[in-house]
Amino acid sequence: MKKSVVLFLLIIATCSVYAQTETYKSGAVLWKISGKDLSEPSYLLGTFHLKSGEYLDSIPGAIAALQSCEQVVGEVNMSDMAGLQMQMIQVMKMTPDTTYKMLYSDEDYRFVSEKLASLIGSGLEQLGMLKPAAIQLTVIARAYMKYYPNINPANILDIRIQSEAIKEQKPVLGLETINDQIHVLFGIKNLQQQADALLCSMKNLDELMSLVPEIINDYERGNLNKLYERLRDTEICPSMSSEEETDALNKERNNAWMEKLPEIMKEKSSFIAVGALHLAGEDGLLNLLEKAGYSVEPVNM
Repeated sequence: MKKSVVLFLLIIATCSVYAQTETYKSGAVLWKISGKDLSEPSYLLGTFHLKSGEYLDSIPGAIAALQSCEQVVGEVNMSDMAGLQMQMIQVMKMTPDTTYKMLYSDEDYRFVSEKLASLIGSGLEQLGMLKPAAIQLTVIARAYMKYYPNINPANILDIRIQSEAIKEQKPVLGLETINDQIHVLFGIKNLQQQADALLCSMKNLDELMSLVPEIINDYERGNLNKLYERLRDTEICPSMSSEEETDALNKERNNAWMEKLPEIMKEKSSFIAVGALHLAGEDGLLNLLEKAGYSVEPVNM
């Protein structure tokens, strides 16, 4: 597997959400956090991992906010990408006691293998050493690259932000370890559930990918509620997410981050950049920060 694909997997957004019935903060992807015990404001940016690093210059107020902060905070610290890639490659390997012939019927095996071969040039005979979730992420990465051929995995928005901090000799913190993210990607579903999700995504790949331009449009408009609702209403592949998985992807991670962010922001003004879906909804960071007593305002300048 090419290193660029592995790198892309480390930073790809996971688009699984849970239902919401109310409207929450929306209208921007960059938000100012102030008040409570903060002597200086911090900023929260919702990123979209399909976006190139250059997109940072198009977000109103983002460069000024980044320059004003003393440190950068991301989902993970990406400074050791070689080490992160090695960890990811190891955990993506299929367990030795399981094969795809055990997970699929003959018909489904042929279908998935032929679909993979047509998309990425290799079928299950070549990719069978990888877990189904790893193959699915590879398919997503390759499909995104097909629709958006100019994407450079080494210059995605999240990497650009952390690179800017390093250039200015500012600290870069990670809210999670790579092992935390590996658990979300590979530790929630068992192998059969992963295989079922891969089969469904192969059967519905064109429909799933047709949503990408609409989702990007919602993101560029800063319409977090619409983005959330659009993804919530999409039930093309129910097997791709469960309540347990969506809680693990969003709610539980946001709650864990909220245990760290107050002290991080109090110690140093921080530019926090995480996936945009972590901002929206009742259990999103914007709502949680406001409930914790902070003032949260959109940056549209």
